[in-house]
Amino acid sequence: MRKNLFKEAGIIAGIVFLLLVGFILTSFLSFSVTRNLIINSARSQTLPLISDNIYSVIKKDLLDPINVSSLMANDAFLIEWIKSGEKGLDEITTYLQLIREKYGYTSSFFVSEITGNYYYYEGILKQISPEDAHDVWYFDFKAKDVPLDLDVDNDEAKNGLLTVFINHRLLDHEGNFLGVTGVGLELRDIAENLAAYEDRYNRRIYMIDHDGLIQIHPDKTLVEAANIQNQEGISQISDEILSTKEEVKILEYKDHKGIKTLSIRYLPEFDWLLVVEKDQTASLQEARQSLWQNLLIGILVTIIISLGVIIAFKRYNQRLEFLASFDELTGLFNRRAFQKLLEREISIAQRYGYSSSLLMLDIDEFKSVNDQFGHFVGDKLIIDVVDAIRSNLRSTDIIGRWGGDELVIFLLRTDESEAVNTAQRIQSAVEEIKFETSQGAINRTVSIGITSVLAEKISSENLLKQADKALIKAKKSGKNSILIYSSL
Repeated sequence: MRKNLFKEAGIIAGIVFLLLVGFILTSFLSFSVTRNLIINSARSQTLPLISDNIYSVIKKDLLDPINVSSLMANDAFLIEWIKSGEKGLDEITTYLQLIREKYGYTSSFFVSEITGNYYYYEGILKQISPEDAHDVWYFDFKAKDVPLDLDVDNDEAKNGLLTVFINHRLLDHEGNFLGVTGVGLELRDIAENLAAYEDRYNRRIYMIDHDGLIQIHPDKTLVEAANIQNQEGISQISDEILSTKEEVKILEYKDHKGIKTLSIRYLPEFDWLLVVEKDQTASLQEARQSLWQNLLIGILVTIIISLGVIIAFKRYNQRLEFLASFDELTGLFNRRAFQKLLEREISIAQRYGYSSSLLMLDIDEFKSVNDQFGHFVGDKLIIDVVDAIRSNLRSTDIIGRWGGDELVIFLLRTDESEAVNTAQRIQSAVEEIKFETSQGAINRTVSIGITSVLAEKISSENLLKQADKALIKAKKSGKNSILIYSSL
C-alpha cells in the first residue's frame, strides 16, 4: 500500500512539474514573441503610418502660413508701396492688419531693407540694427540667400511671446532685395497641437533644426534650449538623425527609462526634422504584466489540475479497492474476498466451538432468462434476487457472489436446522418476486445446498466443495429444492 502511495505521489509530482515547466516555457516564449512583435510592429508599420499622418497635419498647419507669406512677398500692392517711398503708414498698417485678422495669425510684418523700419499691424515697431540681438535673424536670413525661413523667437510686439515666424524674402520685378515679410504663429498654439497629437497617437512629437536644436516641442522650456546631441540616449544616434534628408528613417535608442523607437522625417519646406518618438516601456510593461498573469493562471491551472488528478487517483484507487473485494453488479463480496472472510470465520467458529452454516444457491432456469430476454434482463433479475435474500439475513451474515447466478451465504452461529429455516425463507421471498419483462411478468425459484461447520477441523475450500455438492444434488432433485450435505 505504501509503495502504491509513493508511486502515486511520484506520478502527481511529475504531472505538476511538466505542467509548470510547460506553462513557464509557453509564457516566456509568448512574452518574447509579443515583445518582438511590439517593437517590430512599431518599427515597420505603426510608427511610419502615424508619422505620415502627423507629418501631413503639421505640414498643413505650417504650409498655410508659408503660402500666405509667399503671397505677401509677391503682392503688387506691397511692392508698389515700397517703391513709391513707403508713404502712407495707414496703408501698410491696414494691409498687415487685414492679413493678420483674415488668417488668425499672431503677427504679420514687413521689414524694409531701404528704411530699416519694422512694420507690423499697429504701425512701426522699431528700426532694425545689426547691434540689436533681436534683429540678428534679419541679417542672418538676408545672408542665407534663401526665399523662405522659419525662426522661433520672441515677438517684441507681444511682450516677448514665443512665436514661430515664417520669413519670406521680398524682391522687386528686377530681383532687387526689398526686405522681409511674413507672419507669426504663437508657439503655444503649435505646441498645443503637438500635445493633442501626442495624446491621440501616444507618441512624443517635436521638431528640430539641422543642428539638432529643438524648435517646436509641447514643453516650451525645451524650445531653443535643448539639443538632441546633448541628451541621454538619443545623443548616440544624433548624427544619423541629423543626416536624414530624402528618406524616412526608423531608429532606436535606449535610455534609463527603456527602449525608444523614432521616425525621422525631413521637412524641406522648413529645413527642419520631424521626430515622432514611441516609448516602448508602456507596451512592454503590458507584455510583462501579461507574462505574470499567464504565469499566475498557469499556477492556478496546475493546482486545479493537480487536485483533479489527486481526486481522480483517489477515486480510481477506491474503485480498484472496491473491485478487488466486491462484485460490481450486486455490490456483494466477490469470490476472492468471500473466501478470505470465510477462512477467518471458520477459524473463529472452530476456536470457540460453535456451529455455523454455509449456503450455496443458484437461480433455477436462469439461462433461459438470458437466452430469451437478454443479459440486461438477467442482470436485473440477479439484483432483485439478491435484494430478496438480503431482507432475510442478519447484519452479521456474510453474502457473496460466487459466479454467474450462484450466491454463497455464511450464517454465523447458525446450526443446520436454523440454516434450513433461513433457506426456506429465502426460497419463499424469491418465489414471490414478479419480474416484469417484455412478455409479461415472470418468477423464478432458487435451489440451495447447505453444509455446516462443526467442531472438527475443515478448510474453507472443503466447506465450499461440500456446499457445491449439496447444491448440485438439490438441482438434480428438482427446482426450488434444499439439500443438506450431511444427508447426501
